Amino acid sequence: MSEKRCECTLEGCDIFDFMANHVGMTVIHPGGFAATRRLAESCHLDSSTRVVDIACGKGTSAVYLAERYGCEVAGIDISDDLVGQATTLAKRKGLTGRVTFRVGDALQLPFPDNEFDVAVSQAMLVLVADKRKAILEALRVTKPGGHLGWLELSWKKPPTVDFLDAVSKVLCAYCMQNVHTFQGWEDLFREAGVKQLAVQNFDLGNAGLRSMLADEGLVNTSKVMSRYLTNNRIRKRMRTMSRFFREHADHFGYGVYAGTK
Repeated sequence: MSEKRCECTLEGCDIFDFMANHVGMTVIHPGGFAATRRLAESCHLDSSTRVVDIACGKGTSAVYLAERYGCEVAGIDISDDLVGQATTLAKRKGLTGRVTFRVGDALQLPFPDNEFDVAVSQAMLVLVADKRKAILEALRVTKPGGHLGWLELSWKKPPTVDFLDAVSKVLCAYCMQNVHTFQGWEDLFREAGVKQLAVQNFDLGNAGLRSMLADEGLVNTSKVMSRYLTNNRIRKRMRTMSRFFREHADHFGYGVYAGTK
């Protein structure tokens, strides 16, 4: 199994860096905002809910949740740069009083015990080595009886060593070495103490133009499409990625894992 990390080039950078920094997409977690809605509804969000969004990235999901459900959201991410972008987005949307962001570690959340009604994260656990500790931290800051939800890439069947090597070499997605099967994730959440766990399984699929418009909006979708059409290097890598996902659709899925404390 390859553990070599990818080069910091357009062709060799990590797949998520490529999509965010070269292609220009702002919603890159599995399933897009449609999956975020499933996660939110599984956690029973409403206008009275205080939510912590762990590994919030650029803040797009935190802002989306506040706008759609009227909830109060505290986003946290380990990257100063991403927190800065998230704060700017909240200001631009007029949500400064309802959505806040700060720098912090998912393995040591800067909040007291029992602080939030709901804790959510999307595509975060594959990025941390100690997944159990990250789950326990989410449980710690959630009120007794509160809801917790995770959205994670999930294998539909156990991957072979050769397949994982291909994931690293073709997709340059080294974090996918940390993906579990649906059952593996379920076992991990239950063992960590998540109660009343419910799991929703989905195929990953390839997001089309309609999905991109729904997630990115018309302006950013136009920018993404312009980069694709005018930059041969971006176009070549995206075609390679699309072909790999299509040829290995029997492996790629994602799950919404929701439960209570």
